[in-house]
Amino acid sequence: MSDLRVALETGARLEEALDALLAHEPDLPYANFAPVAARAGAAAALHRDRWLGGGDVLVARTPDSVPLAAARVDARPFESEHFGIPMAIVDRPIAVRDGAARLAGVRAALRGSLEHARSSGFAHLAARVSTRDRVTPWVWQELGAFHVDTQVSWMASLTGMPHDEQVAPPLRVEVRERATPGDLPRAAWKRLAEWGGRAFDRGPLVFDHTLPHERALRVYEAWTERVMAGAWADAVLLAWDGDEIVAFISMLAMPEVSRAAGATVCGRGLGATLPEYRGLFTAIQREMIAARPLGAAYMENETQVATIGSINVYARLGFRYLRSTATFHLRLDRMPPACA
Repeated sequence: MSDLRVALETGARLEEALDALLAHEPDLPYANFAPVAARAGAAAALHRDRWLGGGDVLVARTPDSVPLAAARVDARPFESEHFGIPMAIVDRPIAVRDGAARLAGVRAALRGSLEHARSSGFAHLAARVSTRDRVTPWVWQELGAFHVDTQVSWMASLTGMPHDEQVAPPLRVEVRERATPGDLPRAAWKRLAEWGGRAFDRGPLVFDHTLPHERALRVYEAWTERVMAGAWADAVLLAWDGDEIVAFISMLAMPEVSRAAGATVCGRGLGATLPEYRGLFTAIQREMIAARPLGAAYMENETQVATIGSINVYARLGFRYLRSTATFHLRLDRMPPACA
């Protein structure tokens, strides 16, 4: 299918393509999440809203205008600022189910997204793919992308059930919701943020050899600073030892997933524990389940497959596996013109 057409689409034409492709895409995120699966059409509606919510969408169509695949290019403001280069991401594409048509459509849509990102001035491109999709990872490798990480997503049911594993004094756990920015003194979390700049030695940015290693390690330090400043968390559970925060879990509301599930779902969080407080991460996870910050019924967690400790905690606490995704990176500013 070398005669496919790829173009940026908006408005009614894009909506028509999304409706067709979402009806056929076999691996939509959250389609296996029970509250979403129980509501007919909820998964497709969730992703339709996401695709229409921003970014540049490229659609691959046959000569007679049948959509085969779509990919979306989004800017990454935080990463761009942190590394000092314009960075973009292409999340999981959607496409028809059929093997040959899917391969042709995804190949055209991803090549188009790569060319669009490069012509838009981006120097670095990240791509997320489902590990259940045998087509998309192959195409990204055809285009020169390198695998940098695989992540596992889990869903915790926040039952509100009290637990009997209370932290022992002088430790205490506090739940803060929608804290005022700057409310927490920097001295209380400074050591924990600095630890984040050394401890999180896994992940796609760290494993990318085209990015400065020390700067990549400090991504999680910067993330922790934003959480503690109240900018990147709707709620945070804090474990205190005296006047110092020694562990935390942050969470953001996920309104689009909550609408699809008919219940409050949170996620997009970060967690860390100082090394001398082993076991405290499990304790505050239990407190999260009991306290239900923001009135949430569910909390989504994501971790790298290499982070065995976190995976063991999630499994032990009964979190449900949702999906696994792989990340590929590509330096657009280092590609010869013929490869774009």
